[in-house]
Amino acid sequence: MATLQVLIVVWSLCTGLFLVLILYRSHLTRHEVDVVFLNENAGDTRETEHDDIVRRVDKIDPFLKTAAGAAALMTIAVIGVYVAQILPTVRF
Repeated sequence: MATLQVLIVVWSLCTGLFLVLILYRSHLTRHEVDVVFLNENAGDTRETEHDDIVRRVDKIDPFLKTAAGAAALMTIAVIGVYVAQILPTVRF
């Protein structure tokens, strides 16, 4: 396989992982409401659900940032290799 084809496959995997993580995060935060909980003594289930959602989103966030960085770097690499391969054939 050519270098560009391998890079495109790796890029598509990184981008696919990034999109899956974004969809999962949006699914988690779909029902989250910005609420200020003033009463600490009340055993409100909404506060526990909110804390659970925030904990899950905080767990996913580093993976999401890593996948976004990898997808961006792979995009730059694919464009760079494509330009490097096409440049010798271009007449100025």
